[in-house]
Amino acid sequence: MALLNIARPGANFRAMVIFITAIPLVFVVSGLAIRYAAFASISAEPTFEAYARTLCRWDCSWYVGIAEKGYERFPIANQSNVGRWGFFPLYPMIVGMIGTVFPFPTIVVATITSIACSYAACVVAWPLLEKNVRAYVLYCAFLLSGPFSFHFTTFLTEPLFVLLTSIVFLALKRSNYLAAGLFSALLSATRVVGAFVVFATVIQMFKDYRQQGGAIRSFPVWVFGRPDLLIAILISPAGLFAYILFLYLTVGDGFAFLHVQRAFGRVAGNVFLYLWEGLSAMPTAGWIPTAPQWSAFAAIGGLALCGVLAFRKQYGAAVFCAICITLPLITNLASMVRYVVGLAPLTIMLMQLLSASKLTWLAALALFLGACYPMTKAWIGGYLALV
Repeated sequence: MALLNIARPGANFRAMVIFITAIPLVFVVSGLAIRYAAFASISAEPTFEAYARTLCRWDCSWYVGIAEKGYERFPIANQSNVGRWGFFPLYPMIVGMIGTVFPFPTIVVATITSIACSYAACVVAWPLLEKNVRAYVLYCAFLLSGPFSFHFTTFLTEPLFVLLTSIVFLALKRSNYLAAGLFSALLSATRVVGAFVVFATVIQMFKDYRQQGGAIRSFPVWVFGRPDLLIAILISPAGLFAYILFLYLTVGDGFAFLHVQRAFGRVAGNVFLYLWEGLSAMPTAGWIPTAPQWSAFAAIGGLALCGVLAFRKQYGAAVFCAICITLPLITNLASMVRYVVGLAPLTIMLMQLLSASKLTWLAALALFLGACYPMTKAWIGGYLALV
């Protein structure tokens, strides 16, 4: 409450900086305390390494392997032709480089790096939240102490993906297209869907062009007449193209990251059929929805929020988020909860909506903090909806 006081209207610059930097730090500490308590309830080993290792679930172990060993040239023996190629290189490469400087286990380095990325993502989100104090508090709580905070504080791509996405949209908000293109390239090296943020860039260019009074038909001519805009567009998927080239030179298949998906049970199919199968997977006992149902709810809810973004005229963010949900949904519902909560434009808008009144703000804050402990235990226990 003291920090909220500091951020009152009319506060000076120094007070505002203290608020912006201190709020996420508060939730870094509280989130660590809550998640560690969940870990300690099932483990007698008190070390931070044990905590980080226990929270390293599912895809996390693949990223640890990439950071330590890189990519293999052939499928891993005795693992049904599975390879690491489906996991994009930027984040494990960053962790690997940091690990060469600091003599700590990879998972410890990755956990600290993820917390730092999520902290930075909160700070970057301040102007994207229109400097809304209550929304900023909620957003920081959600990322760092919320029910899905383990996704943003262990070795998964979500921390870097959220940070880079926020930077791209902040650059677009300020019409800094070269910066947006550069960070889009990094985003496309983090996850394959990051390459599609280029559509948000083009939409923002078109929006700025129309605000200047330009005719629709002349938009392509305007873009081709601006080398900075062309460069921003062309470099956006550079990270993806670099990875394709790397795979071609080392594995012999530039699209190995797509072809290996079959080994993980991801096969292209009917989106509506996947959703129906998820919704119809009724619990055999009790009323709590099954993991497939939660995944289907997340996908539908995420697409609905994309519609709200479009209604609020945030067309670039709406298109990008819709692609990020639909593309993996083409293969199945796996990881859908994680994919949806890891979309910064959706969570930023949701925090703005929840902070509309003090009552909803307090309720949401209490819910985020209260749900962190049981959700962390569910994550450690391997609950499939959280994969």
